[in-house]
Amino acid sequence: MKKINLIIALLLSAITYSQMINYTSVRLEDGQDDAYIEYEKFWSKIHEKAIEDGHETGWMIWEVIPIEGDENAENQPDFLIMNFYKDSIQQNKEVNYYEIGRSVYSKMSKKKFDKVWETGPFGTRNFYQLERLDNTTWLFEDPEIGTILRLNAFKQIEDTYEQYEMEFYKKWHNKGILNGSRKWWEFNRVLNSSENGNKDITHVTLDMDGREIPEEEAQEAWGTPSFTDRMMWNNGSKTREMINQVNLKLVMYRFK
Repeated sequence: MKKINLIIALLLSAITYSQMINYTSVRLEDGQDDAYIEYEKFWSKIHEKAIEDGHETGWMIWEVIPIEGDENAENQPDFLIMNFYKDSIQQNKEVNYYEIGRSVYSKMSKKKFDKVWETGPFGTRNFYQLERLDNTTWLFEDPEIGTILRLNAFKQIEDTYEQYEMEFYKKWHNKGILNGSRKWWEFNRVLNSSENGNKDITHVTLDMDGREIPEEEAQEAWGTPSFTDRMMWNNGSKTREMINQVNLKLVMYRFK
């Protein structure tokens, strides 16, 4: 096993901010979850080969867990697929995944392979293309299957929104990294989405919480916000509108 976990090398590390990501939300029919996981296990070997051949840099499957009390929980997708690319050139390159799959499963008959390939379950899917704009640095132990991230989907209200995220909010995320209350934050811009995708979503942040700060440590951990900080929090919140928030639980992944 490599000393540095492969997931950290791509998702949870200092990276080039031009990294491109495709999100695919998957909504299944009742009772299809187990069959879907088996289907993605089949695909995991195909993605492993695609990554090895330089067609993508990573692939992850997350289970979507609605936030407690979410009135829209019944309308949330069941899973979220993330495909990672080093740049837009790699992202937009045509790839014949069927041929890759046949080479990976060369000992499987074509009839059996085609049955798995065509049967799914696929679910109802929406697609989003994103660009990574910024992130914190990973300083903790390797995350494991079952790791939880919080996804926040925003609509930009004012042009200054991105500046607030990267030039002000990130300062506080980094403070959380140092005191251990946060493990990860990233900021993504939505470039486009499929016809049925939520067009209100312009940006997405991902957060991974760390330890809970005891009350007696809070002052030392966070310090006292200045007047400028308080005004920045207040004004920054007016530059965006929360569209959706869910927790994501890591199910499987493949990275180079």
